[in-house]
Amino acid sequence: MATFGKWRFECDPEATRVVYSRVDRGGAESCSCNGCRNFVAARSRVFPETFLELLATLGVDPLKDAEAYHNARLAPGRHDYGGWYHFIGQLTVDGDFAAVDFGNGFTASLCKATAPRLKSFEGLPVVQLEFHSESVPWALPEPEPM
Repeated sequence: MATFGKWRFECDPEATRVVYSRVDRGGAESCSCNGCRNFVAARSRVFPETFLELLATLGVDPLKDAEAYHNARLAPGRHDYGGWYHFIGQLTVDGDFAAVDFGNGFTASLCKATAPRLKSFEGLPVVQLEFHSESVPWALPEPEPM
């Protein structure tokens, strides 16, 4: 059994990797809105190294989010985003726990999978890993939303 913050869970990283290998692209790359296109362009500057290590441990492909969304422009060049991934497994201890703080305005949490998932995960027992960042740069060569 693994832990993340106060959550406890079981996961199958190898099965998760296999499922991600069947996915051509994630949710953000499947959308043409400027918020998603910006997330794809800025993604390499968004995720802390420790979050990327967590994704690797779970078998999650960081380039294939189920969803990423733009919440707001916080300041010129600085935007608030959220999103989620899924991995094969189950929560064994669940609750309304505080998100895990990775620093620089980036947090993540676990919950039962209720949000849309990538097609290859449909019908499988999955856990939802949600992320939130208040430090996503505007990386597109077009005006950022106000």
